[in-house]
Amino acid sequence: MSLIIIDQGNRIQTPVKALFKQRSVDETAASNASRRLPGSDENMKRPGERFIRLDPESNRHPAPQTTGGAQAAYEETSKAGKPKTARPVLRAQQIMTFPVQTITTTASLRQAWLQLEEHNIAHLVVLDDSERPVGLISRPDILEHGTDSTVTVAVVYQKQMVAATLETELSQIASTFVNYPISAIPVISEKDELLGIISRTDLVRLLINDAQVESWA
Repeated sequence: MSLIIIDQGNRIQTPVKALFKQRSVDETAASNASRRLPGSDENMKRPGERFIRLDPESNRHPAPQTTGGAQAAYEETSKAGKPKTARPVLRAQQIMTFPVQTITTTASLRQAWLQLEEHNIAHLVVLDDSERPVGLISRPDILEHGTDSTVTVAVVYQKQMVAATLETELSQIASTFVNYPISAIPVISEKDELLGIISRTDLVRLLINDAQVESWA
């Protein structure tokens, strides 16, 4: 399942690259390095979050043969004809954080900041009057106007947003994080119900816990 583009609260067919400027070569290289050396722009632990841990045994290579006997040669020949077992495809529903912290467009930036501080997170999903996700607001968005500002969220929040479905492959999400200046992707249903959210931190946590993600970018 592909990613979904939300603009002004509506689904549109425009590709991600048409709305978000692609990262420069240096920025992309830095993102690649951050995947290899775990680190994050958010705190690594947040109450109520969950993550998966795949069996690290599945990634261990068999020890090299130390004997050259006929039995060892026979076993190697037998294995050669067997197809390799495909690794499972990870999807958004396996890593997303839920429930998601949200805020309405009529709330003030001060209220948004206090909510971010209370839950020790970096993003809030913005909901309209019908409780549909219409965008995101982050710490940098608020800091530009001041954490005590009485300006409403409606004036500041990011009205163009990339979203995923439960079935969106994690490799596609990771590629989007690497190539575009996007740090969080909400997960929504076919009826535009908010189901979860995935951030860069969630992907870093996968690496820390030995999970294997194929074709990151």
